Formats: sequence, structure tokens, C-alpha cells
Amino acid sequence: MKGRGILATTVVAAMFCIGGTITPQAKANETVMVCDVYGDQVAPSPGGLYGIGATAACPGNDDPGSYSLSNPPGGMAIWTGGDNTIPQGTAVHWTVTAPTGMTIHSVYVPHMYSQGIDDGTGWGGGFFWSGGSNNVSTFDGETGWSSGTTSGPGFTWPPGGTPYVGWQVVCGVSSCSNGGDQWLSVELLELNMQETSGPWLFAPDGLWQASGWIRGSWQLHFFGDSPSGLCSMSAALNGQTVASSSSGVDPAVWHQCAAPAVDQAVNTAQYGQGAVPLTLSGTDAANEPVSDTKTLDIDNQTPTVSLSGPTDAPSTVGTQYVTAEAGAGPSGVAGISCSVDNAPSQWYAATSVRIPIQGIGVHEVSCLSEGNARDASGNLASSTPATWTLSIRSPSVSTVSFERVVDALRCKATRERVRIPAHWVTASYHGHPVRTKLPAQTRTIRVVHCHPRVIRRRVRVHGRWRTVRVVVLPHDVLRSTMRVRAGAGAAVSGWLGTAAGDALGGQVVRVLTAPDNGSDQFARAAVVTTAANGGWSAILPPGPSRLVVASYAGSTTIEPALSPTARLVVPASVSLNVRPDVTHWGGHITIGGRLRGGFVPPAGEIVVLWIGWPGGSTEIGHLYARRDGRFSSRYTFLRGNGTETYRLWADTARESDYPYAPASSRHVSVTVGQ
Repeated sequence: MKGRGILATTVVAAMFCIGGTITPQAKANETVMVCDVYGDQVAPSPGGLYGIGATAACPGNDDPGSYSLSNPPGGMAIWTGGDNTIPQGTAVHWTVTAPTGMTIHSVYVPHMYSQGIDDGTGWGGGFFWSGGSNNVSTFDGETGWSSGTTSGPGFTWPPGGTPYVGWQVVCGVSSCSNGGDQWLSVELLELNMQETSGPWLFAPDGLWQASGWIRGSWQLHFFGDSPSGLCSMSAALNGQTVASSSSGVDPAVWHQCAAPAVDQAVNTAQYGQGAVPLTLSGTDAANEPVSDTKTLDIDNQTPTVSLSGPTDAPSTVGTQYVTAEAGAGPSGVAGISCSVDNAPSQWYAATSVRIPIQGIGVHEVSCLSEGNARDASGNLASSTPATWTLSIRSPSVSTVSFERVVDALRCKATRERVRIPAHWVTASYHGHPVRTKLPAQTRTIRVVHCHPRVIRRRVRVHGRWRTVRVVVLPHDVLRSTMRVRAGAGAAVSGWLGTAAGDALGGQVVRVLTAPDNGSDQFARAAVVTTAANGGWSAILPPGPSRLVVASYAGSTTIEPALSPTARLVVPASVSLNVRPDVTHWGGHITIGGRLRGGFVPPAGEIVVLWIGWPGGSTEIGHLYARRDGRFSSRYTFLRGNGTETYRLWADTARESDYPYAPASSRHVSVTVGQ
């Protein structure tokens, strides 16, 4: 990153040079002094001093009449002294040489003295530069001198400047006297410098050298220089300054500035996403700027990964798949890494992948995704791991049914006399066992004798039909529907096993019931544990008509199972009373009653009232029982003759929201007479 050469103006006092080399050249009997007009020594004196009584002191006396070998003039002076005769060609001169990368554009001497130079006495002198010179004969006494890109009296200054400039005194005749009346004193010097090579910046590593998509914190490291020195440097990311350095300006040296290198961590997350410009810039002491810009691709968005698929599957349906979907910022998704059951992770260079899962058991899938943006250590951005649990289990079978024993043994209890023979027994006497023989005896005991049911069946024997006696042993009959009376419990049983027919013993089965009113509000009625053969049984408490299912929650290797629904039918329980039970023709009676067992719908339940007589019956009203099951109505007998006894009862209707089967109350008699 190199800047262009530009013009730069640098003003310095005599010998307050900007880092250039001022090389003194001295001959015998001449002295070069390095002092300003105030007597301050501002630069090293030459390596040797020549002349009788010459001294390097800087007296600070600006009165030219008092100058001598022991009291030399101030400033940068070239003067003769002593009584020697100087041969032709003897010279002394000062030269200011521009450093690499600079040229002297112009010179200005605002204050100088000259005496005995170019006045015909043999001593000559003046200023010189690359390609030209100028004498100072017209400047005897206190005056000034300047050069530039235009022609002046008696000289031409190069338009492009000069690499050096100086002044000299030289003996130009066969011999020159050294009487101390010839001298040239330059008491102040200003140089206007031009840079021939501009400033430059260099970023060898860190953020500037980053390529591809990046993220996180990076070190920003760069430095630069120029012939006049960089006074300031800065870096801007996406238009915001992120780092800078600067230095002061020292006009007494060529290299006037030295801004330190920038070495600073930059968090890219604070400066936007996507294509972001990074600009490095600087300005040198000649006010020449330098800058360069490159585009950084920044992505600090954290990648994501999500998993989907089944959480439970039977082993009979084959291989299952869990799908991983990845997302990322503008850099895109680099891929997905997944592990199944803590196995070594597998890399998928895709944004979506299906991971196959098989085998009975509980499987865990863990995945993370990575984006294409790297941090300063080369690590890709990664998501938070996502996990998915899938249980693959053998299918199971659960049954539920009601059981009823048919063809039970026919048993009868009787009392019988039995003889018990004599026998030995061991008894305890004072804490010691004693063998004792009991005599034979006769006792009356109660016994139960059972025998199976015997039926006659016609069977075909050798081609002929015969009637034979067949013993029918007791056996269970399993049914999916069973009817029990109101207030009675019911036995329910079932079996649990695998689809292959293997019994599952020692497993917990929950028996669930719901009122048969369309609500499907199942609740636990019993909890049982299966026997070794997979069978189980339970007793359901009294209640309404119910739907019954057996539920198995499954295990790590066996699928859950839910049995088919069994139905327990319970008739309604209706009570009825009539007041009075004796009345006259045209009289009134009150008929009241109640539906027991609860579960009356909020809107009530229909109750049908009936009246009967010898040879007939009829409905006399439809009532709605309240939520508490109670109902009542008045009934009036028409006018008649004689005495008659009537029967009254109540029937429930078959309705889907009332969990009882239709039933009738007991009959209540009412006598009607004159």
C-alpha cells in the first residue's frame, strides 16, 4: 500500500534539519562553525577546526565588527583567518543532502552576511546545487537569499528541485591572502522539501489478510511510513473507526513523524453482516494521504439445527428416520454433524439430512450444524446441539373381557361319621416334646360333595346314532359385553403379550373405565400385575354402564398396548312411591321417585310413568328427573263406580347421555273407590 509522491513544505531553522545529512568539508586555515545567531550550538561541530586561534565557541555576538579568530561570527559561517597565503583552489563548503525519497524544492535564507567575496581580491563563493551555482558578490553586508522554480538574477533553479544544496568559499587566483576580511555567514536556513516517494501502509497478518467468511474477534495489525514519516493512521470497518494511532511533529528532522503500529483486537460482530468494507488510511508530515480498502465477508449469526421425526415406533415397521434441518447466516450452512447413541459423529455436507435409526431400544440422536464463517483460529461457527429421542419397541397385544363360569360343579354339604384310627402324635410337656399315642375314635364332620353336570348327547358310533351320558366340566366363558344388576361389581380379566404370542409377565396393566354416556372420560379403576402367563384379573366396583379398556404403558423394548373396548351394561335403579295409596274417584295422588346412582345429564333424564289394571296398561306421563335424580307429578283419577286397584310404575328411556340401560321401578298399588 504505497502512496503517491507529492509536494511537501518543511521549514527548518539553520541546522534544525529534518533528518538530512549536513556534511562539513574543511581545508587548512578555514573554519566551519555550527551556531545560530543567538549563540546556541544546534548541531555537531566538524571533525576538525582549522586556523590560528580558531575556536568552536558560539559567543552569540551578532556585531560583525567584533568578529575575529577568537570571536567568530554566529550562525553557519565560512570565514578566513590568519596570515597565511592560500594557494589557488583551496576551498571550504557546507552541503545539505536530501535523504532518500526527498528532494530540495526551494531554499530560503532570510538573514546572512558576506564580506570580501567576489570583490576582485581572489576569494570567490556563493551557493551551489545540482546543475548550477550563484555567487554572493552582490550581497556584501547583511541581506537574504532564496531560490525557487523560477529564474532569479544570475542563476536558474531546477524545476524538479535538487538532491543537494550548499555554499562555499574558494581561492580562485594563483594565491589568496588570509587576512580575516573574507567570510560568508549564513545565520538562518529554511528548506522546502518535496517527497519523491509517498507514504505506504502494510498489514502483514490479522484481519486485513482474512479471506472468505469470517466471524468473531480478529487482531487488526498494520503499520506504515514515508520519507517524512506518518503522523497518523486509522482503520474503519463499515464506516466506523475501529483503531488509530498518531505522533507529534518534529520539524527539526527529516523524518518528522513516527505514528506507532496499530495492533488491536476488533470484534466484527459490532460492525454489521455480509460484505463490509475495511479501510486503512494514514497521513504523513507532508500532508500526503494514503489509504486502501478491501471487502470483508462477515457472518456472526449463530447457525441453527432442528430435529423432527417419530418419537416411538414398533420394530415391525422397518427403519425409522430422524430429519435434521440446518440454518445459518449469509455465509450459508457448511454441513451437519450427527451422532446416534453416542457413536462417533458423521458429517453431512448438506442443509438437510435424514438419519436412519433401527434396532429395538431407546435411541438418542444428537446433531449440530456449522456455518461457513471462521474465527481467527479457523474454527467454523457451530449451533447449539439438538437432541431427539426415538423408542423402537416390539409390538404388544392387550385384551380385556368379562368372565363367567358355566357348567359349575354341583355341590352339597352334608354331615358324615368318620373313624379316625389310632396314631402317634408329638406333644409338649413342660417344654419338652413327648410322643403320645392317641386311641382310635369316631367323629362327625361336615363335608361338601361336588359332582359335575351330566348331560345326554346323541353321538354317532360305528355308523349308528346313540344317546350317551357326557360329563360337562366347569369352564370360563369370556365376553366383551356383560350385564350386571345395579349396585353389583364385575370381574374383568385379560392377557398381555407380544404380537408374536409371547406372554409378558410381571408387567403393570391399568384398567380404565368411562361412563357409557359419550363423554369418553376414562379414569383408572384398577392397577394389576400380569402373571407369568401374561394373564391378569380385577374386580370393578359398582357403578353405571361403563366402557372398559386395559392400558399397558410399554417398556424400553415393548410398545404400549391398548385393548379393545369391553362394555359393562348396568340397568338403571328407579324407586317409586305414591301418596296416598287409597283415594276416591276424581281424587288426586302424588307420584314421586328417584333415579339412583347419579350421572343424570344436566338437562335431566326422561322418566315414563305407567298405570296398569287387569288386562291392560297405558302411559300417563313423561317427566324429567332433576340433577339429583328426583322427579314427581300429580295424577287425577276420572269419575267411576265401584272399587278398583291400579298398578303404577316408572320406566327409564334409552338415551345416549345417560349411562344406564332402561329399567323399571317396582309396581306400587293404588286403590280407588267411592
